[in-house]
Amino acid sequence: MNDFNPVSLFYIALETLTVWFWPTVIVALLLLLGVVTGFRSLRKYGKSAGKPLFASLVAGLLGTAVGMAMLPSLTGASLSDLSGAVDYILLLFMATGFGLAIFALVFSVVARKCARPA
Repeated sequence: MNDFNPVSLFYIALETLTVWFWPTVIVALLLLLGVVTGFRSLRKYGKSAGKPLFASLVAGLLGTAVGMAMLPSLTGASLSDLSGAVDYILLLFMATGFGLAIFALVFSVVARKCARPA
């Protein structure tokens, strides 16, 4: 287990995702930038983050639920093919990544709309 450091994990991810690695990293950074700028614009105009957080939380949970239903079919499997707790936990983690991407996208859009000066 001593071999698992950030450099080796980077190369494992690079080898696993192959062509999709850098586009995935770029999209993740853009989504993070959208959330940060959304919070900054809300703070700039003195608005509450409650409405954008609620809307993005609902959208992220729905995205996670849809992801849990759709991800097995991407591999040609169905939900009945999942047999153990590890399968369902991994499915939940993968769907959570999809839900977090939707959360970040919805938050950045709603925060900008709520932060507009009246």
